[in-house]
Amino acid sequence: MPIELDEFAATLRGRGAPDHLIQHLLAVAVDYRNGVFAGTNDLVKTAGGSDPLNVESFIAQNRAAFNLRTA
Repeated sequence: MPIELDEFAATLRGRGAPDHLIQHLLAVAVDYRNGVFAGTNDLVKTAGGSDPLNVESFIAQNRAAFNLRTA
């Protein structure tokens, strides 16, 4: 579910994400929202040997990396 960027940043901070990661993910979120990643090509398959994942699939397959905890 889409949320506002301030809420996204607060959630990341609450999960213990470092400031540089929050800054990066906010920039990516803005680009994603603005369609920067909407184009298609075959570079991922050519370079990596497998089809690219959409955002939802990537997060589902890497869920543990998004469950940050405070130390």
